[in-house]
Amino acid sequence: MTSLASIVGLWKWYIICGGALILVACSLHVVINYMHGQRRKAPLIVSILNLILVFVLLLILMDCGKCFTIREFRTYSSFQMALFDMPYYLYAIVEFFSTLTLIALLFESLKYRGKHLTADSIQLAVDALPEGISISSPDGTVRLSNITYSNLCRDLTGKALSDNNLVWSFAEFKGKEQAGAYLVRFPKNKVWFYEKERIDVEGEEYYQITATDVTESYRIIEELEDKNEHLQDIRRRIKNVSDLSGDMFIAQEEADARAALHNQLGQVLLMGRHYINHKENTDSRIVYAATMQMNRFLLGEIGEPYEGESDLLTSAIAMANSIGVKVEISGAEPDDGRIRSLLAMAVTECSANTVKHAEGDIVKVDIDSEDEGGRIVILITNNGKVPRGKITESGGLLSLRRNVEKAGGIMILESEPRFSLMMRFSQDPSKNGTNG
Repeated sequence: MTSLASIVGLWKWYIICGGALILVACSLHVVINYMHGQRRKAPLIVSILNLILVFVLLLILMDCGKCFTIREFRTYSSFQMALFDMPYYLYAIVEFFSTLTLIALLFESLKYRGKHLTADSIQLAVDALPEGISISSPDGTVRLSNITYSNLCRDLTGKALSDNNLVWSFAEFKGKEQAGAYLVRFPKNKVWFYEKERIDVEGEEYYQITATDVTESYRIIEELEDKNEHLQDIRRRIKNVSDLSGDMFIAQEEADARAALHNQLGQVLLMGRHYINHKENTDSRIVYAATMQMNRFLLGEIGEPYEGESDLLTSAIAMANSIGVKVEISGAEPDDGRIRSLLAMAVTECSANTVKHAEGDIVKVDIDSEDEGGRIVILITNNGKVPRGKITESGGLLSLRRNVEKAGGIMILESEPRFSLMMRFSQDPSKNGTNG
C-alpha cells in the first residue's frame, strides 16, 4: 500500500501534487531569470533540466490520478502502469532534491548579483531613485525607465509610458522653459524640472530624460520673487514719502517764513499807529528803524526784516513797549538760548494780540523754574478782554506751537476763564515732550 496509485485521493496525494505544481512554477521563473538576466550557460542548463524533471513528475502524477479515478487502465501502457506502482516516497524524494536544486540556484544567483551588474540590479537601482529617469531611442521607443517616471508620464499625458517623444512634447507645451529645460507644474502644486540629454553607447544614439522634483526650491524662488516685488513697492513708497516729506518741509518753511513776515509787518503797523496816537511815550527811533528795515526788506534791498536788539527777548519787550504794551516778567528769565528765543516769540505774538483783539496794554509773564521734575513752566496772560470763544490757532500762534513742539516742549492755549498761554520745557533736553 505504498505505491503511488494507492494514495490517489488521500492527503498524501494532494501534498505531492501541490509540491510538484509549485516546483514547476518556481523552476520556470528561475529559467526565465537566467535567460534574460545573467545569461550564463551552466546555471541555465541546470535550471532547464530541473524544470523538465519536475514537469515530467507533474505529468506522471496527473496521469496516475486520472487512471485510478476513472478506472481507464487500458489506455495506459505497461511502462506507465509500472510508474504508477512505484512507491510514492520516491516521488517525494525527487521533489525534495528538486527543491534543493532550486535553492542552490537561487543562492548562486544572489551571490552573482552581489558581485556583478545585472539587468535586474540596474532596474532596481533606477526604481529606487527619487528622480524620474527614462532612456529611449531617437524614435521615442523606451529602453529603460523607472517607476517615478512612469507615474509622472501618466499624470502628464494621461497615458501609459510608451513614447518618450510624446512625453517631451507635453513638457514643452505645458512647461515653462529654462535654458532648454522645462518647469512643469503638476496637481497639488508639485513642480518637476524636465531635462533632455543625448548619450552615445557603443556608437548607438540614445536620449535620456530626467525629471527632478523642485517643488520646494520653486516655492522658495516664488516667495523670494514676491518679497522682492514687495520690497520694490516699499522702496517706491519710501521714495514717494521722501519726496512728499521734502515738499511738506519746504511748504512748512515757507509758511513759517510768511507767518514771521506777517508778524513783523503787523508789529511795524501797530508801532506806527501807537506812535501816531501816543507820541509822548513812544521811542520814535525804534519806530523809525523798524519801519525803514521793513520797507527795505519788502523792496528786496536786505535779506531779513528788522529784529531789534541782538537779544531776542529784550528786543521783543522793546517792540511790545513800542506798540503800547507793557511786559511784566516775574521769575528768573531762562538762560537756555532756545527757550529764551521761544519766549521772545510768545511775548511778541501775545503783545500784538493784546492790542488787536483784547484791547489791553499789559502782558504778564510768570516763569516757574522750580516745577516738579526740573521743568520750566512759562505762563503768559494779559489784562485785556476775555476771548468770546475758542481761540483759533493760525499765523503766529500756529507757528509758535510748531516751534515749541519742535524743541520738545508743550504748549497749552486757553480762553476761559481768561486768556492764557502756557509753555512747558524740561531743563534736560532728553526729557522734553515726555510729559503730558
